[in-house]
Amino acid sequence: MKISKLYPLTIASALALALMSTSAISETFSYTFISASYGIFSSDIDGIPEDLEGDGITISGAFNIANNFGISASYSTGSADVTSGGTTLNADVDVVSIGAFFHTSISDNADFILGADIIKGNVDIEFDGTSFPSEDADGNSIFAGIRAMVTTNVELNGFIDRAKIEDDSNTDIGFGASYYIDKLFTLDAGYSFDSDGSALSFGATKYF
Repeated sequence: MKISKLYPLTIASALALALMSTSAISETFSYTFISASYGIFSSDIDGIPEDLEGDGITISGAFNIANNFGISASYSTGSADVTSGGTTLNADVDVVSIGAFFHTSISDNADFILGADIIKGNVDIEFDGTSFPSEDADGNSIFAGIRAMVTTNVELNGFIDRAKIEDDSNTDIGFGASYYIDKLFTLDAGYSFDSDGSALSFGATKYF
């Protein structure tokens, strides 16, 4: 089994949260923030009938450096396991991403976003109680999305992300929503999926 199969949904969750958390107040969108979320995910693994299931946390942030450009970074850490045929596989995953993005208004209440990330990950694997050496996996992603204010306090967004980790590529589709408690704080939720599985996340965002 390729260790890169343990990455795609953790990475998708991080990227989904990063996009989901870029928030807006009324008709003015903000791209400078810090966000935290908790997520659960499941993924198909080749040759194993049961799904790999796990959870983790993501810390992400972004800074708008110009009228239409920003930089972003995120850190995700999580664990997952699967038991099949009396054997158990446990995995601990850490993922760091750094990127940049372009954003532009497409209507009075919607923005288009296009960006790219460099991804670095690490997996620790334990198979039936036996630990194996840590494995590194690097990659990149390209994403595009739309954010829209549907009411004064609610933003909806959607994105598509193409991530390549080592020799594996995945295309994720995600949807998110943010509810504005006030002008500087939101509660967020997101859902993403690809051909192998899905991820669900809940979080909060602080603006500056």
